Amino acid sequence: MHALLPFVLLVIPLLPFLAGVLARFSAPAAAGRITAYTAAGAALLAATATALLLQGGPITARWVPAGNDAFALSLRLDTISAVMVVLVSFLGTVVLRFSRHYLSGDLAQARFFSWMSLTLASVLTLVLSGHMLLILAAWISSSLCLHRLLLHYPGRAGAIFSARKKFVVSRLGDLCLLTASILLYQAYGTWELDRLFAAIATGQTAALPIVGFLLATCAALKSAQFPFHSWLPDTMETPTPVSAFMHAGIINAGGFLVVRLSPIFAHTPGALNMLAVLGALTAAFGAVVMLAQPSVKRALAYSTIAQMGFMMLQCGLGAFGLALLHIVAHSLYKAHSFLTAGSTIGLVPRAAIPLKTSALTLGLLGGALLVAGVATGLQAALPSAPVHLGVFGLVLIFALAYGLARAWSSGGGLPTALRGIGVAAVIACAGLTLHAGATTVFKHLPAVTPPPALLAVVGAIFTALFIFQALLWRAGHYGLGRRLYVHALNGFYLGTYANRFLGLLWPKHPVD
Repeated sequence: MHALLPFVLLVIPLLPFLAGVLARFSAPAAAGRITAYTAAGAALLAATATALLLQGGPITARWVPAGNDAFALSLRLDTISAVMVVLVSFLGTVVLRFSRHYLSGDLAQARFFSWMSLTLASVLTLVLSGHMLLILAAWISSSLCLHRLLLHYPGRAGAIFSARKKFVVSRLGDLCLLTASILLYQAYGTWELDRLFAAIATGQTAALPIVGFLLATCAALKSAQFPFHSWLPDTMETPTPVSAFMHAGIINAGGFLVVRLSPIFAHTPGALNMLAVLGALTAAFGAVVMLAQPSVKRALAYSTIAQMGFMMLQCGLGAFGLALLHIVAHSLYKAHSFLTAGSTIGLVPRAAIPLKTSALTLGLLGGALLVAGVATGLQAALPSAPVHLGVFGLVLIFALAYGLARAWSSGGGLPTALRGIGVAAVIACAGLTLHAGATTVFKHLPAVTPPPALLAVVGAIFTALFIFQALLWRAGHYGLGRRLYVHALNGFYLGTYANRFLGLLWPKHPVD
């Protein structure tokens, strides 16, 4: 271990924390520069720590205050935290740099940059934590800082109402995490992740079933899983940089928690099964509602809900490495989508293309052949990195099949069809190569075998979703399709029921 590495780990979240405090007392332009530059410094230190990790291996840096081991400050650097700290610090730098131009002229810039930097510090602390109390503190801190960002425009009733809804959901998640942490301490006498995992490895698992369900519920609440999702689309009143950082970073915290605590979840199959079913339903629900949204930002919000559902599905099926890969890919994509959302104004929506049965059949055949061919080639070229497809292979086949069917039905002739095949082949190669890479890099994570019945249920859900999407172009021709569109446009009214419940729970109505 390099002698400076513990100091580097400590400074990574400390830089944006100090910048957040200093920005509150700075001029607007200076606050933007301070927070953006310190975020870039944190990103550079994160990259340095990752390089040192590759040389010296995982470490846990501990600082014990006055000999009180229970409240030790513990930071853990391994492949999981290295990936996440580089990702979060990079996204924080990009979003803060974008915010300097986006909020130019806003009278509350200094306050905004302060809370953004403090939120970044909280998330960086969370992903580096090696101590359950520190995880809990960073978990709550990131939520409270985000709450202040959601209220950046305090005169907007919609912003106040959505922030209240998010506040209630987050406090439920905090309660679950607090209870799980206390139960773990009572069972094992330590808050340290290293010691917890070592004790679990010896077979001390009696307390884990209840803990697993509490942690799974906490993760589901944090990552906007069905039916606790409605707060996310309602947060569009917040500035776009907040949406970008929230959708690209904070919302992934639920999946990160499951991956980080995967040695616990490996002994709680019931909690994993719950996450798998909940994730599959959330993915299908979010995808259907997303297709009906006319607003770009609300469509992106429901897209995030669907992606978080798929991430939870991966966690529930024990594919923890793939879930972490999904977090990285989704974060980069969603940050780019939100920060460029303004460029879509004035664009003509893509028209629905009639998909013939023959095109869908050929698409399914082509997708299956591409996935099978690429998987076989990777297995032969990289025998040490096997690709276990299962339900994820089925989802990739459906995605390729729909793309091929659209290409063959677009009327562009042979050039368009060949271009579609080429794109599908590139996607299949890239997806399966990343699949194999994630399996290899995170092979140290626990291996979980999901029950066949669960795989059958998940497969049926995604098959139904594919059929629905394939028939969507016909929806306007039938009364049932038009009614379904109206219901999907309104999120099947789950948000309305949640708003009514919040009105009873928090009766004081926000006013402009």
